[in-house]
Amino acid sequence: MTFEAGQRVRENFGKLELRVNQNTIQLTLMEVELLRHLVRNSGCVLSRKDILEEAWGLREGTDTRAIDNFIVRLRRYIEDDPAKPKHLLTVRGVGYRFVPEPEES
Repeated sequence: MTFEAGQRVRENFGKLELRVNQNTIQLTLMEVELLRHLVRNSGCVLSRKDILEEAWGLREGTDTRAIDNFIVRLRRYIEDDPAKPKHLLTVRGVGYRFVPEPEES
């Protein structure tokens, strides 16, 4: 699976790898599952609860804020400017949305 994220990004979920330009980044299984879930649901707003249940198979009672830490790491990998994300967007009070091809501003 390939998507455009400001620069050429390729992920190999089977190898737990993300290639950004010529750099290969090893991902954890939870990072892969989160990114895969976001990419599969591109453009859709996903709640933290949905991510816990659908991506990671966890049920209520798990701290949903842990997802935020994983999003921060993924942004560092794929965003040109992680402080101003264009692909992994926060939807305040709800969760996150992945945008493979953001509109130019």
